Amino acid sequence: MKNTTMKAAVMTDMANLLNQLEAKLAVLDSLDRSVGESDCWDLADQLTTMFRSAERFRGALQRANEVNGVDAEYDNLFGETE
Repeated sequence: MKNTTMKAAVMTDMANLLNQLEAKLAVLDSLDRSVGESDCWDLADQLTTMFRSAERFRGALQRANEVNGVDAEYDNLFGETE
């Protein structure tokens, strides 16, 4: 297996982990918005930071995959090339 293909495989794994992380963030965000709870909105600032960080990481991962130049893995990871 070529080095670029192995890099793409690792980045695919990272994207899958990021998807899982974002799903957990969505659950945490939903719990934090529970209006009837005394701790409602206590994580709002932290969640905003986490969502922004995940978005920035996804962008960096997309750019890294583009630089790596393995189109098949890029398509698999992000759906289409730009």
